[in-house]
Amino acid sequence: MKATVRLALTTAVAVVAIAVGLDAATSRNPSQPILSEHSQPAVNIPAEQVAVVAGGKTFHDPKCTALHGKPRMVSASEAVQNGYVPCVRCMRKALARQ
Repeated sequence: MKATVRLALTTAVAVVAIAVGLDAATSRNPSQPILSEHSQPAVNIPAEQVAVVAGGKTFHDPKCTALHGKPRMVSASEAVQNGYVPCVRCMRKALARQ
């Protein structure tokens, strides 16, 4: 009996995890692919404005030392919709899984 309950709970947790992952994956604009195929998409989109650079692939805190070139400020949600991914140095909170 305990094994059956454990299996049911494990299955339910797996289904919820898959549903959350699918929701996060489909919340992006599917017509705009991620600019960097080796990066992770944002999990938690910040509320503040972020810096992007033409030709870049990541969005940054405006004070990030990894930001090179003339930055343009946009909302984080706009950056995600345009295929930018979070900088692993300054936008770790956007990558953090809860």
